[in-house]
Amino acid sequence: MNDAETDGLPAQLNSALRILREEAPVRDAWRASSLERLRDATVRRVQPGIGPGRWSMRPTVAIAAGLACAIVGAAATMAILRSERSETASLASETRAAPLAAPVSVLPVRFSLDAPAATTVSIVGDFNGWNPVALPMRRSADGVRWEIDVVLPPGRYSYAFVVDGRLSPDPRAPRAASDDFGMPNSVLMVRGS
Repeated sequence: MNDAETDGLPAQLNSALRILREEAPVRDAWRASSLERLRDATVRRVQPGIGPGRWSMRPTVAIAAGLACAIVGAAATMAILRSERSETASLASETRAAPLAAPVSVLPVRFSLDAPAATTVSIVGDFNGWNPVALPMRRSADGVRWEIDVVLPPGRYSYAFVVDGRLSPDPRAPRAASDDFGMPNSVLMVRGS
């Protein structure tokens, strides 16, 4: 700010600005010691291995430290591999001793919903992690019904339809007793063959 810009300011503020504009006196001894420290720091940075963020180490010590790290790493790897081999061997012996379990049967389940005005419909539930894009439904030829076949193992499942981005229960299925999010869900029981 020049004097023309400070004319409209109060007298106390003008006085403070004048003091701030004055050059601060610097003692010659302080200036000399600061320059000396700066020169010393510059000289030390030029020398290899010395300076901020660097370590100075003899090559033999560095090689010995590297070998020690490699030996410890190899020992740890060997211990882990041995424990994995013993676990695999015990699992293999248990598998040989145990009778083979019957394969889990999966059954196709057809889901359908009458929604003639909908543009997109999908199904969400326990069987797909409630992911609204995982199982999109197809509109049937009559343009009224949306359908999808999902292969599921036997069990109890909660599910709902997503009609144009909104959750909707299946009007033809029983409702779940409670839902954590306040939305009614439908229940499906898949029985084995």
